[in-house]
Amino acid sequence: MSTVLTGTVTVPGGEPALGAVVELHNSGGDTVDQVQVGPEGGFTYYLSSGTWTLTVWDGIGNRGGAQVRMDEGEQKVCNVEIDHPQGGRT
Repeated sequence: MSTVLTGTVTVPGGEPALGAVVELHNSGGDTVDQVQVGPEGGFTYYLSSGTWTLTVWDGIGNRGGAQVRMDEGEQKVCNVEIDHPQGGRT
């Protein structure tokens, strides 16, 4: 069985964060991959076991993130909501 991490990036209110980018970091903090979300805000990663950090952002400065522990053969969903930056749009 594959080790799969899926999720959706949304803005406050639950709408998909169109055009958002998801950056994947390993436990050492190295950037491993970067993908743009699909039309519904979704992303998928096929990973090895370990602890992974997601950093997400969109084109107008909204940001968010999450950390997830994956075990071999596990399938998890990690949804991330991005927030308006301090001083950003309201």
